[in-house]
Amino acid sequence: MADLKDFTAESLFNIKGWVAVVTGGGTGLGLMTARALAANGATVYVTGRRVEKLKSAELQDSASGGSITGIQMDITDKESIAACVKEISSKEKCVNFLVNNAGATSVNYGPDGLPKGTPEEISKTMMNNQNFDDWLSIYKVNVASYYFTSVAFLPLLCAARNHGYSKAGSILNISSISGITKESQNGQFSYNASKAATISLTEQLAVDFKRPELEVRVNTLAPGYFPSEMTPIDREDGQAKEHFREKWGIPFGRAGKIQDYAQAVLNFAVNGYVTGSTLVIDGGWLLAHA
Repeated sequence: MADLKDFTAESLFNIKGWVAVVTGGGTGLGLMTARALAANGATVYVTGRRVEKLKSAELQDSASGGSITGIQMDITDKESIAACVKEISSKEKCVNFLVNNAGATSVNYGPDGLPKGTPEEISKTMMNNQNFDDWLSIYKVNVASYYFTSVAFLPLLCAARNHGYSKAGSILNISSISGITKESQNGQFSYNASKAATISLTEQLAVDFKRPELEVRVNTLAPGYFPSEMTPIDREDGQAKEHFREKWGIPFGRAGKIQDYAQAVLNFAVNGYVTGSTLVIDGGWLLAHA
């Protein structure tokens, strides 16, 4: 029988000495993720295109022994991804946790909301609202980049078993409640479809990576409204619960907190028995929407 100390939070969520990679880790949810991992003793590499954001994210935490280091990488360029893998390989023997977080948003209906008028007028508005490039560019970031980044880091993830760890590293793809809801959320069709594709990709990779020679877990976290560059909901901190229920449709009456997010990330990092799963953290938003 396990000792009681094996059930403490410190033991259950021990990632001290781990190596993690977080794409898009210089701001928003990616930075939340990186700081949560570093605070618990992990060596974290954050990637992105904006050098100034990466530099501002860097830190050394003397208390935990964790750190955050920025590496410039373009997730839509295979050569850039390969160069990042090579750089990390020169410093680390393996990677325990890869978080595909970088993402892009899409155009929507705008402040006027759902198009009105005759069928012809509605058709014209929706045709002119976006183009094929809007759809392709967002898939490149939110779906294809997750695939290429995952497979590029696969050898480093598997190498964890050869360097003192009982299990291979794992992958966490950040999707969204937008990939699950049946609503277009004011016409952001391409974004919602891309996040649904992120969830599908996660399940497919989980199936292919479950083989004995790999045993790499792949999961996805589907957040609701958390503070980020895409969702500046933090500007409304301090508002009454009813404000969030009426304006944002969140039954719990508040935006997500960094602690909510960090707890979910750490669970996926350490739970070696979960793969192919989607965890929704949204304060009940999906329960109140189609």
